[in-house]
Amino acid sequence: MLEIKHLRCIQAIAASSSLKSAAAKLFITDSALSHQLKDLEQRINSHLVLRKQQPLQLTQHGQQLLSLAQQVLPLIEQTEQQFSTAQQQQTRLNISVDCHACFQWLLPALQRFQQTWPEVNSHFCQDKDYNGLPLLQRGEADILLTSEVSPEEQIHFEPLFEYEMVLICPPQHRLTSQATVKASQLSQETIISYPVTPQRLDLYRYILQPSQVAVKQWKHADNPAMLLQMVAAGMGVAAMPYWAVEHYAQQQFVHLLSFEQALWRPMYAAFSKNAQSSTVLKDFVELILQQALSQLKGSRALSFKQK
Repeated sequence: MLEIKHLRCIQAIAASSSLKSAAAKLFITDSALSHQLKDLEQRINSHLVLRKQQPLQLTQHGQQLLSLAQQVLPLIEQTEQQFSTAQQQQTRLNISVDCHACFQWLLPALQRFQQTWPEVNSHFCQDKDYNGLPLLQRGEADILLTSEVSPEEQIHFEPLFEYEMVLICPPQHRLTSQATVKASQLSQETIISYPVTPQRLDLYRYILQPSQVAVKQWKHADNPAMLLQMVAAGMGVAAMPYWAVEHYAQQQFVHLLSFEQALWRPMYAAFSKNAQSSTVLKDFVELILQQALSQLKGSRALSFKQK
């Protein structure tokens, strides 16, 4: 019966000029390789290598076995990698987040997760632009929390919830007398946002750009706390999730307005399709859902069928 070591043996011989160099590729001794080759030839009752040829050449049966090795070994390596990835995800949970304000609800869910899974090492991994998809594709992140669905063949997007984006402005701002705000009313405003390109901002993509509205100025804040302070100080207005600012509005720190066409944004958990059976990921996603739907005002369940 053929074994995996036999397939690797014939593949190494085909890629080498001598048995000695083939043995080096396999990290075994020359005599060990000769023994494997002799054993294989006895099993199939046929010579596989023309030994007097330099460089080595395979017989017809050797070529047939090489063809088999070229088909089977990549499949074995792929399966081993999948098993390795699944095992790794049982011992670590690297989290990437595309949302600056997500930590308000994410950290309580993570705390409960760590109590349930103390053996799993949890970490956050971010790039400077809060774009976690490349990290997920490279295997540096195990799960990505994002509002964007990308047509990635190897990535699964699990629907979590959706939340309303609202405009926040200083309590004495001219817009506070209104219940809702139109895109055209923002043309003379300074917009405060996180330091990413406008194309990645919900306010720009779904409110300003469709109405072809250019604002007076853009200013940047590195984190939610700084952004809120800048708005409260009258330095501009901003768009944020309702759940992130509702508490500050109750204290009259800022004023909230819905957009004329309410802007609801989704939240997905993205992870490799190879990890869909991971109990660790399933448990973490369930805790996120519980935390969001029970604690976040202005959020609701999200339904989505991935194409």
